[in-house]
Amino acid sequence: MKNTPVNTDQRLKSPSYSLPIPYSLFPLPSPWLSRLLLASLCLGFHPQPSIAAPTDFFQITVNSDRDEVRADGLLTLREAISIVNGQLPLDRLSPVERQLVKVSGDRHAIEFKLPSGQIALTSELPAVITPKVTITGGNNTEKVTIQKLTFTRPTVEIVPAPNTQINRGLSLMADDITVTGLSIYGFQVGNAPATQNIPGADIFIGTSNYPQLDGRPAPRRILLEHNWLGIRSDRAIPDRTSDFGVYVFNSEGATIRHNAIGHHSASGIISQISANNLVVADNAIFANGTEGMPDAIRLEGNLANNQITGNLICGNDGSGIFIFKPESGSVKIVNNQLQSNGRRLRRAAIHLMGEDHQVTDNSIEFQNGSGVAVTAFPHNNTVSSLRNLITNNRFQQIEGLSIDLIADRNQAVEDFQTGDGVNPQRNSENRRIDTGNGAINAPRFLAREFYSIDNRVNLDGTADPGTEIEIYQVDPDGNNNGPLSQLLTTVVTNARGQFQATLPNLAPGSSLSAIASDRRYGTSEPAENVTVALPGLGNTVLASHPIPGNCALASATMSAVQVDPPVVPTPPVQPPAPPAKTTITISRNVHFALDKSNISPASAQVLNEIVVVLKANPYLSFDLSGHTDPRAPQAYNQALGMRRVVSVRNYLLKQGIAPQRMTIRSFGFSKRRSNESGKQPYALDRRVEFDYRDLRGGELEIIDRLDDLQLEK
Repeated sequence: MKNTPVNTDQRLKSPSYSLPIPYSLFPLPSPWLSRLLLASLCLGFHPQPSIAAPTDFFQITVNSDRDEVRADGLLTLREAISIVNGQLPLDRLSPVERQLVKVSGDRHAIEFKLPSGQIALTSELPAVITPKVTITGGNNTEKVTIQKLTFTRPTVEIVPAPNTQINRGLSLMADDITVTGLSIYGFQVGNAPATQNIPGADIFIGTSNYPQLDGRPAPRRILLEHNWLGIRSDRAIPDRTSDFGVYVFNSEGATIRHNAIGHHSASGIISQISANNLVVADNAIFANGTEGMPDAIRLEGNLANNQITGNLICGNDGSGIFIFKPESGSVKIVNNQLQSNGRRLRRAAIHLMGEDHQVTDNSIEFQNGSGVAVTAFPHNNTVSSLRNLITNNRFQQIEGLSIDLIADRNQAVEDFQTGDGVNPQRNSENRRIDTGNGAINAPRFLAREFYSIDNRVNLDGTADPGTEIEIYQVDPDGNNNGPLSQLLTTVVTNARGQFQATLPNLAPGSSLSAIASDRRYGTSEPAENVTVALPGLGNTVLASHPIPGNCALASATMSAVQVDPPVVPTPPVQPPAPPAKTTITISRNVHFALDKSNISPASAQVLNEIVVVLKANPYLSFDLSGHTDPRAPQAYNQALGMRRVVSVRNYLLKQGIAPQRMTIRSFGFSKRRSNESGKQPYALDRRVEFDYRDLRGGELEIIDRLDDLQLEK
């Protein structure tokens, strides 16, 4: 067969998507047949290839890394999807191509045998609109480590071609589709308005905003497994990041399991209209939200029976899990490790809106914000985000409360993100409607100190009658509501709201707190801390200075902590002692040109020197702050400072510095180096500064660098 290019111009257009109609890849014999085929598509009919029965399923081997439709000896991914969609008849393939398409099995299978490992797309692929399709990258057995989790390395990458902007990698719009073993990255909307009909994503699931598919139900039983989204197959950060990892527009029963999802400019996983029976399990979700929606997982819409379980959620720019104005449904958040999130925007590790969510057996550490925040919205003057149960979780090194119930009088952005602090005791039943979880009261202990006698401590307190009280050991960190670090025991208040508990083997100086849960209202904020003392000897508070987490996740550490009867608490983790007589020398800043956020060669050299020191000293963490000169409105300079600090952060990430070691923020021109005017002072203002912390207590010598200063010409 002659290698004749196939006509790819005849397509059915819509404002939001271009979907090729059946046989449109080839010249049609008459206008009336064109109109007949167009009508059949609009009615939801998709003609099958002429040489196969409608019930046939194909096993297709993609042997070309090109992106074209051409009758030659090479079968492309674009052609394979068109074949299973019924848009490319087999009699239009060359004899060699037909050998790569076999009738087999009870579902379509697209596999790869490529000359190289990368498919560079020149335009968006056709959506998969036929049910029962598996797209698999192969059976590679090579294991690699990402964020200390083990993954199978993908052998097939799907990316946009150089200098090509494409919104989506794969679009899945039918039932029973499986995607496994692929690396997908680089898909973004680009310089477009903030709100898009077609969000950029590595994988898009849904039908609702596609006129051609109106009337079809949401795709059911989509499975995404063993993929790397936003990550190159060599584990490097792409030069061009995708907007989102997985965008669930509308779906029923989707499962996102054991994927590595990182380095997106917006959220790693997001839902919009509906994501009923969604399961997000055993994924590593890290370093997402660098420029847009900052949260690792952001869920909104209909969320019936959702589960988020067993994930490592680390080093993302906002919340680990952010549930926003759900239309209906609830989410179970169980057995996850959330660590070092809130790197750009200080937010709660888990942010809840709505009702009947469950947050259980999670580890939440090193959070720039509160642990779990429950907002007062939505409410209709009778309820207020009720029945959110937050039990048996472990918190460590968080800026706010372990659990913060937000009152609706506190409506500033920071209140919804980081919490509004300790609530007063409820003084009226009317308070039930103005605070998250029905303003359930935090427990109150009857004393600030409880004595250890015969190695046993007897506790007494009060809370709402009939509530379940969880008593925790806490890490004393200088405030009266330290993080709930370890569950010790559970008791129930009596009809008068009283509770008692006896705990053995608590060392003098231990700090304790408690939370109350009522299935009618939810879980309370923590009680004010109390301490354990010896009679007549007072107490010494046990200091704890944990080392920032390394995003490691071990199944043994994520299992529920059962302590009934009570057990001996785990001693606080102590950091290694600083090396004797050692001073670490490191640079404080890099500079920028006027109105620029790109890193100059001189600044790159400074950053490379900083990277060497950071890699040699893993106990160093730091804040990055962006600054500008004063010659523009503060809002503009605030954004410019953020662009500069994001550039530095992304540079460090690409050099292998873990995201959980750094936070970023912008100060605009509010923290100038001096009050003077002129080229030199303004050049000093245009900077990103490092504020280091050595958790071992070692000595730091910080150097102000001027060799990368960029004066105006």
